[in-house]
Amino acid sequence: MAEIRTTTLDAIRILTISNERKRNAFEGPMSGDLLAQFEIADADPAIRVVVVTGAGDVAFSSGHDLNDLPTGFEAGAGTDEGPVLKPMNMKKPVIAAINGHCYAAALMLAMSCDLRVASENATFGSPGARLGMLPEGGQLGRLPLLMGRSAALELMLTGAPLSAAEAFRCGFVSRLVAQGQVLDAALSLARLIAANAPAVVSAIKHGVLLAEASGVSGAEEFEQRTARALEKEADAVEGVKAFLEKRKPVFTNVA
Repeated sequence: MAEIRTTTLDAIRILTISNERKRNAFEGPMSGDLLAQFEIADADPAIRVVVVTGAGDVAFSSGHDLNDLPTGFEAGAGTDEGPVLKPMNMKKPVIAAINGHCYAAALMLAMSCDLRVASENATFGSPGARLGMLPEGGQLGRLPLLMGRSAALELMLTGAPLSAAEAFRCGFVSRLVAQGQVLDAALSLARLIAANAPAVVSAIKHGVLLAEASGVSGAEEFEQRTARALEKEADAVEGVKAFLEKRKPVFTNVA
């Protein structure tokens, strides 16, 4: 059954793109369901980190099912990119656990996540040029920032896949693990993040994205203003107290 499966482990929400017979392609209502689950997780005060992955060990996702896409003149309407771009607009960090093929809209989704962990069998593809279609979803602007100009241009201009090892070398992927271990690695990373002050984690994410969009000066202004506000919150008091008492802090504020 093609669906978005949800699982919750403590403060971590796991969203699994499940359509293995089509390499976890998005078909039918799956894109809308993914968007809805992102929104539910972001609004839930008990959730601090979201992990998105694909079912099985072959594919993260192959993108949209081409049979569901408009063709020819009708393609002018494009596709709804909202679900795969949603992670950038969320308060909470999103980690992509990339367990295989990651193509087209799935590459947009991975690109929109805050961190990417990949298995050694993962491959990344931007096939737009081979299909006569411009790479969208912010690929032209964000991929050069995330993996460097040369790697991004080669990926988009040639349409040839990028291996997991190459994605790790160019910095697009922050952790590279053996096949079958990517979800565990992503959860390990998520637990480290979930243990920290939620409002600070959210502010870090917002500030980095702000720097990408408006430059360093905008991020610096946000940093100064937000730091002064957060240092007055209860979590800052708890963090310092826990450090002095040599114990783990118990943060209560939400993002």
